[in-house]
Amino acid sequence: MSTPDHFALERFDVAEIGSITAIFTAKAYAAGLYVLHFGDGQAYTGQAADVAAQFLADRAEWDDIDAVEFVSWPADELVAGATRLSAITAQTAQLRTRGQDVPAAAASSRDVFPLERGKRITVTSGEVGDRRSKFWELSDHLAYQEIRSIVADYINSTIPDPVNTQKYLWNVVALPATDGAEDRRRLLTLYCGDLETLYITEITHDDDTIELDLAINTAIPAQRSDAELEVSNDSVIAGVGGYENERVWSWSIDLGALLEEDVDVELSIDDDTFDDLAYALNVRLLSRDGSSHARHHNQDLANDLLAEAYRQS
Repeated sequence: MSTPDHFALERFDVAEIGSITAIFTAKAYAAGLYVLHFGDGQAYTGQAADVAAQFLADRAEWDDIDAVEFVSWPADELVAGATRLSAITAQTAQLRTRGQDVPAAAASSRDVFPLERGKRITVTSGEVGDRRSKFWELSDHLAYQEIRSIVADYINSTIPDPVNTQKYLWNVVALPATDGAEDRRRLLTLYCGDLETLYITEITHDDDTIELDLAINTAIPAQRSDAELEVSNDSVIAGVGGYENERVWSWSIDLGALLEEDVDVELSIDDDTFDDLAYALNVRLLSRDGSSHARHHNQDLANDLLAEAYRQS
């Protein structure tokens, strides 16, 4: 990007990249000015004698960096250049601030591209973005293949044009932080608009056994009382639930029972009706202003789920 003050900035998309050191080393980029762009539309301008090294400190502080723009700049003019670039950037984006710059040590070319293969950086030893590492951790779960299959089917059955509405209208988060009890861990949350319409929770019991709970919110069918919407059996609990701006039919399903071939999970309605109700809620949510959770969207997880939905089709 070229700014009115002739800053010829080169853009790098880094949402799923933990480090830009190898890229910058290959291009012989070091001292310069840079702009970080975040998932919520904000930006941060900075300068460093080694921008690739500084990026590691930036990534440690912020996990929602989508892109970085860079331009080489004389070391003795970095401060003045950053001031001008900040003023220009502020005209189109809200600027983020931080408490204190963190000094970072520069890496040499030999460190990044060692001649000995045994000294190379590998998948497990390199820097990884927070969202990618969470997807990798989730994908290592014993039940991930089954989780992927169920969520992919839900996406393909109940979300319109899922490939082109992802992130900004619906989004998915791997291992999100929640305020739940210590014996519960949220594995995955899928939002349509601003409402969580599907989420999976791992529950650890006192005897160390694990239970997986699949929660799904759907629209409420017409002409049925709240009492008629109550469902309770060995594998399903359902009833009317409420969010701030939405009244829903909330389902809690034993995921383990759902995966057992010899267990009949009684929903009290047929599968097509269930999908119709889920679709009715989702399309209503998607047609509003969009999702405020887009900045947390896990693209690696979404790609895997969409690929699975394609395979199922």
